[in-house]
Order: sequence, then structure tokens, then C-alpha cells
Amino acid sequence: MKSVTARPRNFPLVRRLLRVLVMALTAIFFFGALIVPFEIDDPDAKIRNYFDGIWWASTTVSTVGYGDKVPVTPGGKIVGMFLELVGAAVFFGALVGTITVYLHQTQTEFRWKRLHEKLEQMEKENKALHSKVDFLVKNRGAVLKKPRQVGL
Repeated sequence: MKSVTARPRNFPLVRRLLRVLVMALTAIFFFGALIVPFEIDDPDAKIRNYFDGIWWASTTVSTVGYGDKVPVTPGGKIVGMFLELVGAAVFFGALVGTITVYLHQTQTEFRWKRLHEKLEQMEKENKALHSKVDFLVKNRGAVLKKPRQVGL
């Protein structure tokens, strides 16, 4: 049986952040590779190979957006719009959600700690009261026979 004072398990923050990182890298490589066929044949295109596509996708997802590699074809721009949506909604949503859950977990742990401290204090007080009751029960004859002194 679990103890009433047991603290909740620690929140696996690192694991959640790794999931966010994996999702971001997956989006970067997927959209970076997806844009190349749309851009490669256009003479004005700045995205000419898969490395350029991955570079563009990583700067787009991170919202840095240097502007050195941008899609120029309609198909490339549509891919870019989807990547912006994925980057904003999924990546930042997951990141903000992870941070929010971490802060909530920290607050919950603090509350558990305070509750545990209060319970320990109550247990100490209870133990002291038991000692006094035990003393009174053990010495009840002497306590009852002892005359009460009234203050003058």
C-alpha cells in the first residue's frame, strides 16, 4: 500500500522535450525534402538541393527566417505555408505545453512537500500528546491524590 505522504513521480521533462525535438527535426527533414522538387527547376530558385531545403526548413521552423533561401514557385510557397503552420502550431504548442505542465508539476510538488511537512508536524504533536496521556494514565493514582495548590 502506498504511503499517504508519498510524493508524486517526477515529471519526465527531458523525455517530453526530446519528443518536441524529434517532431521538429521530422518536420524540418520532411518539408526540406518536399520543397526541393518544386524549386529545383526554376531558374530564379534559391533552393537548389536537399541541403538548401533543410536549411530553409530549419530557419522557417525556428522563426529565424534569414531570407537567403526562400521558395519562389507556387508549389514551394504552399509547402512553406504548411511548414509555417506546422512549426507554429505543433512545435511551439508542444513546447509551451511542456513548459506549462512542468510548472504545474513543480507547483504540485511544492504543495505535496508543504503537506508532508504539516503532516510530520502533526505526527510530532500527536506523539507528544500520547506521551502526556501515557504519563497521566501511568501515574493517575499519584496525580489524583496530590492536593491541588491554589494560587494565592
